[in-house]
Amino acid sequence: MLAVSGLTFAFKRKPILADVSFTLADGQITGLVAPNGTGKTTLLRLLCGLLPISQAHVLVNGIDQQQKHTQFLKQLFFLESSSNLYPDLTVQDHLRYVKRVWQSPVDIGETVASLGMQSYAKTRIKRLSLGMKQHALLAMYIVSNAQTMLIDEPLNGLDPSSIQQFEAMFRQLREEGKTLLVSSHQMDSVGRVCDQVFFLKNQKLDVLPNDGQDMMAEYTKRFLTEAS
Repeated sequence: MLAVSGLTFAFKRKPILADVSFTLADGQITGLVAPNGTGKTTLLRLLCGLLPISQAHVLVNGIDQQQKHTQFLKQLFFLESSSNLYPDLTVQDHLRYVKRVWQSPVDIGETVASLGMQSYAKTRIKRLSLGMKQHALLAMYIVSNAQTMLIDEPLNGLDPSSIQQFEAMFRQLREEGKTLLVSSHQMDSVGRVCDQVFFLKNQKLDVLPNDGQDMMAEYTKRFLTEAS
């Protein structure tokens, strides 16, 4: 479980988040939605300690981010984008590193096969397309076996069949009891896989349980109607 209370953050005196509190349960997928530049990635960075927090409390499985930072980090996995991958290392190199550091029992070969990555698992990152790099990122999440996964725009650069593959994998991770917080602009995908959606607006999170609503309509109502 991921529990956050009293999270406030500003960048260069511009408020980004104001007294945000929420809890994410095990076995739950939560979508994180907002226009570009409003704080989605900032929130993910704050949750894993890449940006400093002062008075807020962030806990994963009862472990406090600020009190037991190393132990806290082993409970979650976050890699912001494919630009954070090492260009001269192979996909397999990355997966071996994650498996070792997170002390994971997940089999690398099975993960590679499940994502159809056999043909480029031993290829250097710099030779891969964006879609292949996105697969490498997802494979790293799976191999980490982390309880909490913070995933930023995982569907960028994917074709429709790969999007279906990623959605199926997210559902499988949910069935395994993992906690997923996934930022995305793909509102149709958000509607298909998420149990609830966080709309980030005016430094607050508007929580919407997914009861089969048209998520694009919900986005339009919150962000586009007022703008027009």
